[in-house]
Amino acid sequence: MTDFHRSHPYRLVQLLLLTLLTMGGLSILWEFKLEAWSMHWLGLPYDGNFENGERWRFVVTSIGFSLLSLILPTVLLKRLVNNTRSSYRRMQREQSKTETLARYDSLSGLINRRVFMEMLRTGLKQAEPMVIMLIDLDRFKAINDKYGHCAGDSVLIEVASRLSKIAFEHSGIAARLGGDEFCLLLMDYREEAALRNIAESIIASLSRPVLETLEPSSLGATIGISRSWVDAVDASALLHYADTAMYRGKNSGRSTYYFHDIEYERQRRAQFDLDFALKQAIEREEIVPFFQPIVALPSQAVVGFEILARWVKPDGGTGMPSDFIPVLERLGLIPAMTRSLVRQACLATKEWDAHLHLSLNVSAAMITDELFPDRLLEQLRQEQFPFDRFEVEITEEALVGNLEAAQRNLSRLHAHGITVALDDFGIGYSGLYHLTRLSIDKIKIDRSFFEAGNVDHLPMVEAILGMARSLKMKVTAEGIEQVHLPHLPSWLASNGCHFAQGYLYGRPQTGFDTALNLQGQPRLKRVVAFE
Repeated sequence: MTDFHRSHPYRLVQLLLLTLLTMGGLSILWEFKLEAWSMHWLGLPYDGNFENGERWRFVVTSIGFSLLSLILPTVLLKRLVNNTRSSYRRMQREQSKTETLARYDSLSGLINRRVFMEMLRTGLKQAEPMVIMLIDLDRFKAINDKYGHCAGDSVLIEVASRLSKIAFEHSGIAARLGGDEFCLLLMDYREEAALRNIAESIIASLSRPVLETLEPSSLGATIGISRSWVDAVDASALLHYADTAMYRGKNSGRSTYYFHDIEYERQRRAQFDLDFALKQAIEREEIVPFFQPIVALPSQAVVGFEILARWVKPDGGTGMPSDFIPVLERLGLIPAMTRSLVRQACLATKEWDAHLHLSLNVSAAMITDELFPDRLLEQLRQEQFPFDRFEVEITEEALVGNLEAAQRNLSRLHAHGITVALDDFGIGYSGLYHLTRLSIDKIKIDRSFFEAGNVDHLPMVEAILGMARSLKMKVTAEGIEQVHLPHLPSWLASNGCHFAQGYLYGRPQTGFDTALNLQGQPRLKRVVAFE
């Protein structure tokens, strides 16, 4: 409490006494001196022999009324002072609480992100060696989901306690940046071996049982480490590099630690740029369909085309599927790319011969998606492309994950007249089993059976063709090249192979070039055995 608040009651008493003395003195002065003078000055009659008792009665009455007139204001003033004092104390408490909340995390008691960054910036300005160990808990979400948020909060409190002890042992500072993300700030370490020991002790400490109700191995930690004298002298950059190193640990199996690596950062940035470029490519339809002809045997007349994706980059280069398909799969953009390819391909074929078919390979995730058949059928309706001129290719590998869902979806497509082909046949898991369980119309013999100069596989090809005849299925041979002339195409036709595909009959081309080639040929002989 301030000196003003301590002395305030005494000053109030002094004020009351001064007021009473003033009123008493003025009353006495008026009755015994000033009244006679005033009446004389005004020319009014005045009886100077007035009894002194009456004069003193007036003095006492005046003082009494003055005292009474001061009681109520004094009481009100006292209450006002007390209320002001209480409000001031309450404001001090709230201010102290606000300052605490502004500096410390309310759950763990550790300093928060703002204060941590201030301390980091201060240390960097003073050119002190600073080490950040960014700690992210492993499997914490599973604890929240399984045991509830109260258990999760208890885990965070215990983790904070353990990190505080480790920070104290190494003259460091522990902070909670948010969620299940913590940080240690070290200022007296430069040796990598010492930092490794600290990181390993943190992982070991946080891997020990946290609560009795939790499984012993239900928690762990992954750590990213950055150092000011190696990685950056800016606080935000230093924290970002620790974050990058930490996510590298997450991607490599968790419960480990990594130092920031500039080469890894470059690769990560390149991956980010590639991801962004591919997202843009999907939106701008830079991934376009190329068309490779499929011919009938033995006539070798073109009966359709397989749609193959190519990335036509803004710089004029062309990306092959191996460059971008795995990335699109990771980003979950294969369905969007497929819809774009179908739309572009249907648009390109509007001026083509009406008997030509289109064939498209469909990913495992799409073929087991319950909504895929309806979406494909609806898109073909919108593009006004006949169902019986469209073929869906799947691989045996795509069927392994969810055979029942694939079976339902393929049956629905087959019921609407869409042809279903099993691609890369002969190198999968259990081709014959899948042929008997699924609505398969055609098999495509893998190109590996037709390697140049290798005839050892031809008996196997002959067996596949015989099996297809028994099952009343069409067969396409893939990978037929110029080197296979003159015997392989005729041998395939004589053994019951219906179609062939490969560089012998044409490389993949854009829709424009394909249209030019079709216009330059004599009118194509119609072949109706594609289905």
